[in-house]
Amino acid sequence: MPDEGIETAPLKMEEKGRVPLKAKMALADLLSGEKKAITRKWVDALVDSYPSDTRRFLRKEKSQFSNPVGQTYKEEVERLFDAFINDQEQQMASALDGILRIRAVQDFGPASAVGFLFRFRKLIREALQGAEPVNGLSSAFQEIEEKIDRLLLTAFEIYAKRREKIYDLRVKEIKRQVARLLARANLICEIPDVVPDPGNHETE
Repeated sequence: MPDEGIETAPLKMEEKGRVPLKAKMALADLLSGEKKAITRKWVDALVDSYPSDTRRFLRKEKSQFSNPVGQTYKEEVERLFDAFINDQEQQMASALDGILRIRAVQDFGPASAVGFLFRFRKLIREALQGAEPVNGLSSAFQEIEEKIDRLLLTAFEIYAKRREKIYDLRVKEIKRQVARLLARANLICEIPDVVPDPGNHETE
């Protein structure tokens, strides 16, 4: 679940031309049948962004205690996939946040942090190759493409908020460290709550 202090806004699904329900259901069924293959390759796209030694560890270590990053990626990618297929906007944003808070802390740049979503677009296209023709399927696919575009925009927004929070925490920690150093060097002193008015002198 997202950390406190970070609001994950739901994706804004704009109303386009109506897509035949039969086509939407056919597309959802087709993608659901490919869930295991798609999510596995999707996790691979996340892991591939790491150096070779880290990649080997993330793929080899299956324990959630020894490899919490790999386990989180697997769980959140599956959650994101299910939410995407079922048009669950808030769940999509929440799953994205679960992934991106890790990548923000690990100092991935914006493009590297959200690049796994471009891989998702390719995986969707691969899964639809050879699909049986259904009336309205092309429009349903176009709707999927537009939803991925919105997913990307939401991902950039979440990543930016995560990085902003990290910068704020680092600035506060630097200020605390500097204050401690100055205090040790007797270069700062406590300021009294009430400062006497130099113009207000009592006469005996």
